[in-house]
Amino acid sequence: MDSVARTGAPSLANRRRRIAASTMIALPDLVRNPVALTAIDAEGPHAISAERGPGGKVWLTCQCSASVEEGWCSHRLDLLCSRYDAVKGSDAATLRAFEQITGGTSLSEAGHAADRALNAFDECLAVFDKRRPAKVTGRDLGKFTDLISDLAACASELEDSLGTLRRLLERS
Repeated sequence: MDSVARTGAPSLANRRRRIAASTMIALPDLVRNPVALTAIDAEGPHAISAERGPGGKVWLTCQCSASVEEGWCSHRLDLLCSRYDAVKGSDAATLRAFEQITGGTSLSEAGHAADRALNAFDECLAVFDKRRPAKVTGRDLGKFTDLISDLAACASELEDSLGTLRRLLERS
């Protein structure tokens, strides 16, 4: 991964950096539990629900086709990372209630880790596309090998992060 970090992909060097952990609010202190949201994208509206149970367990569901097919979706990932563009109809109180339910939980941490891994992979892929040599012989073979190795490392970390996120979402 060293070659990509030196080649202008700064987020790759920091992809394992953790965000400051928020404190999980005790279950009886939650203002609302569960919370329902609606995400709207090109496919249309998608019902999303979040509920916290004992021990910090969060049930976060989405009715979109990607969620059903892949076991995760960008709607839930965006919500876990406090990106609310797709839930325009939700008021501030509902979004705060959602944050109380998910904040400080293992699902929230897994969402942030998957988001970092997705961003790192996208950036690594962009560096690969920009810098890969036309020929893969001679001196260029080493450059190509370094770029491929970096891309493979990012892909492996992405696979691990998404696997963790899927496992936590499956238990919903």
